[in-house]
Amino acid sequence: MRRWALLLAGVSAACFAGAAPKRPAVDLSAMQEAMGVSPDEVGSPYPSAASYAHFLRARLAHHEGDHKVALDELRLALASDDSNPYLMTELAEQYARSSELERAELQLKRVIERFPDYQPAQLLMGRVLYEGQKTTRARTHLMRAIKLKPTDPDPYLVLTQLWLDQGRVDDAVKVVEELGLATPGDPVGFRRLGLALAERGDGPRAEKLLQRAVERDPGDIESWSALGRIAEAAGQHQRALEAWEKALEHEPDNRDVLLNAGRLALRLKRLADARAYFDELLSQGRDPELAVKVSFSYLAAHQLQLAAEVLDLARATGAEPRLHFYAGLVHERVRNFQKAADAFDAVPRGLGDVSFEARLHRGISLSQLGQHKAALEALRKLQEDKPELAGLEPALARALERSGQVKEAEALLVKGIGRGGATTELLEALSGFYGRQNRLPDAIALLSGALARNPQDETMLFALAATYDKKGDWQKAIEKMRLLVQNDPKNAAALNFMGYAMANNGGDLEEAERLVRRALEIKPDTAAFLDSLGWVLFKRGKLEEGADALERAVDSGPDDPTLLEHLGEVSLKLGRKPRAQECFSRSLELLQTNPDDAERPSQRADLERKLKLLSPEQKGR
Repeated sequence: MRRWALLLAGVSAACFAGAAPKRPAVDLSAMQEAMGVSPDEVGSPYPSAASYAHFLRARLAHHEGDHKVALDELRLALASDDSNPYLMTELAEQYARSSELERAELQLKRVIERFPDYQPAQLLMGRVLYEGQKTTRARTHLMRAIKLKPTDPDPYLVLTQLWLDQGRVDDAVKVVEELGLATPGDPVGFRRLGLALAERGDGPRAEKLLQRAVERDPGDIESWSALGRIAEAAGQHQRALEAWEKALEHEPDNRDVLLNAGRLALRLKRLADARAYFDELLSQGRDPELAVKVSFSYLAAHQLQLAAEVLDLARATGAEPRLHFYAGLVHERVRNFQKAADAFDAVPRGLGDVSFEARLHRGISLSQLGQHKAALEALRKLQEDKPELAGLEPALARALERSGQVKEAEALLVKGIGRGGATTELLEALSGFYGRQNRLPDAIALLSGALARNPQDETMLFALAATYDKKGDWQKAIEKMRLLVQNDPKNAAALNFMGYAMANNGGDLEEAERLVRRALEIKPDTAAFLDSLGWVLFKRGKLEEGADALERAVDSGPDDPTLLEHLGEVSLKLGRKPRAQECFSRSLELLQTNPDDAERPSQRADLERKLKLLSPEQKGR
């Protein structure tokens, strides 16, 4: 089209202004450039303006996707210039685009019979035969096209794809090697094959080819990006980040590259670098989708406070109402219930299920804040509007319990179980209620009955084990957890539970450490599991290792009072009294705000006693 377009101005009068009184002079060299053929190949020294006009109409129809009109116009063009190999080949291409491969092949045979050295026809014949799965003949024509024009990458690339489809990767590599020799400095062959192999999961060979591509073109963003993904998939995070950084050197505003570089920096614990990448990304505009991606990257790295900050900034634009919901969930996760309630309250009512979920979580947040009247009003109104909403009855029962309406809370859950059957959700809620009310035998009876009806219910089995542990029968709890692990050896929560229970109650510490480490292999960097590991190591007398695991746990999740108390204990044993005091104070502060988070009834009193012993007044006595 580029060549023919050069003649557009010259033929416009003849095409659109009516017949000219006299044929204009034709620039033969321009015409040959437009035709893409040598003077010997042109059937007539002066192809008519009519053929150009029909050709141009064919191109317009082609770009509009109307292949039937394109075919008709090309036939008319050939009627005026039936010896033009370019037009003849274009007609074959339109047949191919219309899925008429047999007609395309027949047309190309005519071209090649008359013009055997016309490279575009040889190339197109190779493509048509390849598409028709006539691979042996396709290779012949593609190799002929390469021989006729060794610097044209297209036949090499088609031949490479042909070999790749047949699983002959070594032959595909040889073809791109030949292309590399024919076009020194051009990375296209190495890049295309490298990307194709990367997509197929052949990382090692893809990496070698892509490295050659970036050696030829250091600004090849696509290849650097693929190298980053390959290294990350292989667990080589530092190399992956280096690849993304190379891409940024050449295109510092590339959004995908900035996002991936930030993600990798977080995985490598380079928080300052990650923030720099993400801040640059977010500075490019107020795109809510970008804010969500950055926030979720922070969430994946357990940087919950930063995730909340990003969402709060994005919420200010009002461009995407769901951002309020996401921000509410994050604030709820970090136990900032006032901000959570405000965010949920900002979710418009017209968002369907999201609106109902927001109202549910707002009621829960208000209850956590001690705003009992407002919480109960919100949840009861939601019960009128959406009574079947999952999680609503347990949330309302918990809000009633917090407000002191204990009997009403129990009655609501019992009624729900009686009305709709013993659902896992309601059974869990009622067993939890019994546990908080120190009615552990009732909880055990309830859960045991549920398991008798459905022995395979892992949620009920886990809850029963946890209840036995709370009752002080930790060996019975571990017995139940072993049943879970027998059914699912990768149940990381059960493995962690057993290890922590053993460490906390004087069990086998070697087995406890082994169990917790297995849980961490399954779910690395989980704050609760790191806390268990740190506590096990502390119990084994490995204080430095225990402190390191607990510090990692603190960095991996939201503040947790028990985790902080554990870190305080280990820090105190190591003689790090300021750190111990800091941890105990923060733990007590969390429990004062959220009493539900207490691991044991005496936890607040224990923390107050420990802080009192560390106070300056005690030191002076």
